[in-house]
Amino acid sequence: MKTYRYTLQPYKGRNTRYTCPQCGHKNVFVRYIDTTTGEHLAEDTGRCNREQQCGYHMPPKSGNTKNQILNTKKQILNPNPLSNPKKQIQQPNIYHKTNQPINQSTSQLKAIFKNSLCCYPQNGLAQYLYHTYGWQAMERVLDAYRIGSHTDGSTIFWQIDAQQRIRSGKLIQYDAQTGHRIKGTDTPPVRWVHSVHKLQGFTLHQCFFGEHLLRNNNLPVAIAESEKTAVIASIRMPQYIWMATGGIRNLSVQKCSILKGRQIILFPDAGAWQYWNSIATQITLCSISHVLQHHTDGSDIADYL
Repeated sequence: MKTYRYTLQPYKGRNTRYTCPQCGHKNVFVRYIDTTTGEHLAEDTGRCNREQQCGYHMPPKSGNTKNQILNTKKQILNPNPLSNPKKQIQQPNIYHKTNQPINQSTSQLKAIFKNSLCCYPQNGLAQYLYHTYGWQAMERVLDAYRIGSHTDGSTIFWQIDAQQRIRSGKLIQYDAQTGHRIKGTDTPPVRWVHSVHKLQGFTLHQCFFGEHLLRNNNLPVAIAESEKTAVIASIRMPQYIWMATGGIRNLSVQKCSILKGRQIILFPDAGAWQYWNSIATQITLCSISHVLQHHTDGSDIADYL
């Protein structure tokens, strides 16, 4: 494959995304690098991922810019991992209760989190998002939700709470073409990072998937059941902060206490409307979507979209 002198820096975690010189948003600006030296070009030379809200793009100024700009959309097909072990990643803290020395299990989970932010060419959900919604949308949601990859190709949905503390991560395998969960005798069921890595004495205390996005964001909150649904809906309906319960029965008044004072709209899967509505009636400023109220086919809002 032909390469060029200048390219947009490949995504390798939040530390490879910068503050946009035009809109001022953090972790949304992709800088150009010189492929011969590995060095960045000028600080204002790059592209803002907020296409609709900002749209800033400053390509390299010298030479034929059309020939200098590498088609970064093809990079995800590169089988090489996207991680850099020398890169410093700003990591959330760890939240859990344990009967073992907390420093041991905490350091293990931090290392697992850091090492998971790579290998997206083998990640079935990442591939599906890329082929369906494009490179920029895929990159944006992988970064925003801090989605990781496991060595077997599973997607890791990290649960990070509003205080930016890691609770754990859920592993699910997806088909890269359809985006559906892979089920069968040869496919492992839903698993958790602390179980796969045998973290001793670990007790899971779940939060909403995507809860960490509440910080410094006053948009209304939309809650779906599955993590994949929340990710896809965040692309299609960005006027909300999309979060997920991870299960029909994982919605509760107590868990929603973190959302006090916020506008909330629930998007239950088909068949879950009655139960979720019973929760919604107990929460201030909470409404519920009627889109799938009378459906019984197990579909969700992502299917509807």
